[in-house]
Amino acid sequence: MEKIDTTKPVLVTGATGYVAGWVVKRLLDEGLTVHAAVRDPDNQEKLKYLNALVDTAPGKIKYFKADLLDEGSFAQAMQGCQVVFHTASPFTSKIKD
Repeated sequence: MEKIDTTKPVLVTGATGYVAGWVVKRLLDEGLTVHAAVRDPDNQEKLKYLNALVDTAPGKIKYFKADLLDEGSFAQAMQGCQVVFHTASPFTSKIKD
């Protein structure tokens, strides 16, 4: 199995989700740079957990606005990444009863 280049960032989609939070924690603990793809990078309440992880780990995190329903929105987040952990799922709030 090929080793990953730990100097390159790793993309985690749906980074504020439960499973992704554990993935991000492990990557940060290993000293990697995480490109965290989230729906709203300005929502500090949603990012509070991830920001706390950065405070106690050697890795770094960079947030990117991305949405599975918006074609091309992951392009910037993916730049330079060698690995992608895809944990996001499509979500829409425009459902009629």
